[in-house]
Amino acid sequence: MSSLVIRVDWETAEVRALMAKLQEPRLSRALSVAVNNSARQVQRFAASLIAKQLSIKLARARRGIWIMPYSRPETLTATVRGSKSQIPLKAFKAKETPAGVVASIWGQKKLYPGAFIRGGRFPARVPLQMGEHVFKRAGSRRFPIRKEAGASIAEAFVQDAITKALVAQGQERLMANIKRQLDRYSRSRGRS
Repeated sequence: MSSLVIRVDWETAEVRALMAKLQEPRLSRALSVAVNNSARQVQRFAASLIAKQLSIKLARARRGIWIMPYSRPETLTATVRGSKSQIPLKAFKAKETPAGVVASIWGQKKLYPGAFIRGGRFPARVPLQMGEHVFKRAGSRRFPIRKEAGASIAEAFVQDAITKALVAQGQERLMANIKRQLDRYSRSRGRS
């Protein structure tokens, strides 16, 4: 599961009163705007949670989380998705040691024996001019080599703690956004 589904029961007296003031299509537009605002807020919250959980930079987490499809007045649903692609090991603060490469994934340091970032003999190693990625030999010979990868955003999405936090945030934000948008759309704009 790489997408997030949030359902909210918003049958309160305040929301019903605001909904009674609006007619279609303004009601659907107001609800669609509220759903999209909530999806964006959950997307930002998910990026910060996942960046902390995976031990990566926030910008890297943001690249792997998107909203597709956005809400339209006809659908009134938006889906926050996480990428299933493996994140390169260099994003996990990888450092080369004589034993291999050490990277911090899921908040713990992990050794990748035989992996390398630089070439040559220790201690006079030189950069490989390959983007500071982490590589490992695919066989016993010098070539071929393969790029090493860590975890994916989707793996973090399915963890119970993150899913519960995102659902709670989504429900809270959706309720607040629905009230705000219904109030905004029900105000008379310059009309008496």
